[in-house]
Amino acid sequence: MRDHFRRNPATAGYLSAVAVLALLTRFVFADGMSAQVRESLSTNTDNLGHHPVNALLGSAFVLDTAGDGVIRTGLALVAVALCLGALEREVGSWRASAVALAGHVGAALVAALAVSSGAYPGDLSDVVDVGPGYVALAAAGSTTVLAPAVLRLPWVALLVAYPLAGARWFGVVPEFAAVGHVAAVLIGLCAGAFAVRRAYVAVGRL
Repeated sequence: MRDHFRRNPATAGYLSAVAVLALLTRFVFADGMSAQVRESLSTNTDNLGHHPVNALLGSAFVLDTAGDGVIRTGLALVAVALCLGALEREVGSWRASAVALAGHVGAALVAALAVSSGAYPGDLSDVVDVGPGYVALAAAGSTTVLAPAVLRLPWVALLVAYPLAGARWFGVVPEFAAVGHVAAVLIGLCAGAFAVRRAYVAVGRL
């Protein structure tokens, strides 16, 4: 464990923070307070209008196993550990953190724009949208550049297909969370390629 923190401090620190908050909301906070934490940190349009920074940053640390499911939440955490850890070892903690932040914030904003577009029935302005999913898919997308060239296109195709396969569709538009997850993949892909290039330039590998 100590070696993992030393090699991947940003990845390990993020997962530790997620775990601590999950334990607090599960065993320490009252049920009403736990629900309030999820609702107040959700990246819905209401919260983004009133406290955008808290919502955009805090939402990445809140697990929602009831909404996302245990398996999907577990896969997201494993993806963070493996993919963000691999990127961090390649480009350093600061660049890896920037990629994860860009992926999460960008995807959350894209999802909010989708909600505001009027493509969905009903009022979704106060919907709960929290969890590590955007970070996980951004991290997974960022590792594309580290893979052999022949595997890059299939890898990106798999990542894009994953959120769309189980999504609800409203005409030709998938549910807003799937839109956000696809955006996270693409943002992670671009930000990861940029981070790797900058890291390689800095050490003379390009």
